[in-house]
Amino acid sequence: MTMDSQDKVFLGTTFATAVLPVFIYVVGAALIITGFVLRFGRGFGTFVNYARKDNDFLELGRLDMIFGLFTAAACVLVLMFFVAAYATLRKNKFLLRAYCAVIALMVIVQLVAGLLAFTYSDQINQLASDDILYESLNKTALRYASPPPTDDETQFWIHTQYTLGCCGVMSSKDWRFSDTQLTAYSCFRPNYDIGCEKQIHSRISADTQYLGAASMSVVLVEASVLVVNVTVLKI
Repeated sequence: MTMDSQDKVFLGTTFATAVLPVFIYVVGAALIITGFVLRFGRGFGTFVNYARKDNDFLELGRLDMIFGLFTAAACVLVLMFFVAAYATLRKNKFLLRAYCAVIALMVIVQLVAGLLAFTYSDQINQLASDDILYESLNKTALRYASPPPTDDETQFWIHTQYTLGCCGVMSSKDWRFSDTQLTAYSCFRPNYDIGCEKQIHSRISADTQYLGAASMSVVLVEASVLVVNVTVLKI
């Protein structure tokens, strides 16, 4: 059984107006979940809060901007599902054109977010340099007290070592503390040889690369949706 041209047009129109908006909705929802997991999951949100208080030497405002663009674009994709559904039911070409225009804008936003994420990932090694971390650690060590003081620098190290499972800049030897003192600062024996410099680099670089890769992948999806809509619906 072969399909005539009208059947093909009908199937193409159904795919463009019904299937693709649902797909975009699912992609948008998945991006929102991914963004929040990467930004706040596994204790990273707590680490960021204390790192920002400690002179924000990691320039985490840039990470927040990337996350904001990423999440905003994902939320728009979710909302566009309802616009596309309404436009399809009403056979409103103006709304369908608006839908395509917004998707085109999201292509640009996701592209910018992806490029910013990869750029920040490349620069993180310079931001979290040995000199900066050693200076911060030495100041914290000089303020040692039991219980630990509540200044931002001390709290940064306590929460960083606890969250990222690390000790000191290169190892626990950087502190020159006893085991009891190390434990009070969340530097635990299994992590003695795991430096926080490497963990900070690895965690932030990996998370921003995931955000960048997700953004670039969605750009391809959005571009494909635009091509299909313009080709099939001729809007």
